[in-house]
Amino acid sequence: MDRQTNRHRRLLLLAAPLLASAVGLTPAFAAQARPARPGTAPAAAACELLVGGSGKPGGDARYKLHLGGFPANQAVRVDGPKTSFRATVNGKGQLDRQGMRHGAYTVTYKAAGTKRDVRLTCAAAPAVKTGSGKQGVKVSKVEVVVLTPPGTVIDCAKPTTAEFDGKITATGPGKVRFHWTFGTSSKPVSPGSADFAAGTTTQALLHVADVPARPNAATVSVYVTLHLPDQKMSARSGPVTFTCQK
Repeated sequence: MDRQTNRHRRLLLLAAPLLASAVGLTPAFAAQARPARPGTAPAAAACELLVGGSGKPGGDARYKLHLGGFPANQAVRVDGPKTSFRATVNGKGQLDRQGMRHGAYTVTYKAAGTKRDVRLTCAAAPAVKTGSGKQGVKVSKVEVVVLTPPGTVIDCAKPTTAEFDGKITATGPGKVRFHWTFGTSSKPVSPGSADFAAGTTTQALLHVADVPARPNAATVSVYVTLHLPDQKMSARSGPVTFTCQK
């Protein structure tokens, strides 16, 4: 009997350190398994207005409003130029809204655990203009060459046409807008644009001008002008002189 009792005592002594270790580890495992407290902001909330796309030609660019660092699924109210809306950030505390106007924006939300309003002023990128057609391209030369042979005989009682070749030399990349005018008229005709790749290249622009009938005339002389409105450059052709049939 004494031998069996002593054996039990030895087993208890050996098991005691193991039990103590198990008891000591239990709180650590419990803390590790404890879920994170919902609604806690991962970082300082902030918002920013970024350039996010082009608007109408010659007008303001469209922008993207970015919110970050908010509590997950936080309800917010955004106020800005000609707009006011409510939204909810995603599970990462972020929200992106495209197509915004440039200007001052504020974001209002409730502080965690209180009914107090928190208001943020969004940082904004400088306003930019888009669609002007310049895009960094530099035009070094513009000229117009007459293609219709001089002295061409026509029936001046009927309308005819005259052909010209406009040439634009530019260093890209970028787009160059152009239009033509006929004779002394200032009315733009045949508007278009030429796309230039990187480097310096020359593009040819064929232009066929309508020449109205001039009955009883001995000769008809016409000219055209090629205009680049964004660069404020132009080039006038030489005259095309037709000989009227007798």
